[in-house]
Amino acid sequence: MADIVARSHLFKSLDDAARKELLESAFVMQYDAGEMLLREGDPGDTMFLVMEGTVRVHTHSAQGEIQLAELGRGACVGEVSVLTGSPRTATVDAMTAVTCAVLARHRVQRILDAHPRVRALLEALVEGRAKQTLERILGS
Repeated sequence: MADIVARSHLFKSLDDAARKELLESAFVMQYDAGEMLLREGDPGDTMFLVMEGTVRVHTHSAQGEIQLAELGRGACVGEVSVLTGSPRTATVDAMTAVTCAVLARHRVQRILDAHPRVRALLEALVEGRAKQTLERILGS
């Protein structure tokens, strides 16, 4: 788990002490192919960092289900709820067997408060995903 956090686009700029703080509340979850990690609309107080496997991110619109992304090792999901406190914006299912590091919102928030660069990276990720979601919905 420490290795994936150290290599993560979001968290690689953290020093050892900050990574240790983040990992103190993290735990590992495993999912079989087809299992749901997150459900759109549910409250979210954790984010997931994919350590192994592939997940599918999808949402619903008036046109039906829209696939937003397939993400693998090193990707994070659930970040919108952790950043904004809003309900989950998409459903995430395991496409293969998946192992994730689960990071608690309060620990992530503490890291974001202490490390503005990490906050900026996460905000940029959320903004990019929101734009991509709108493009997929409008294009469907």
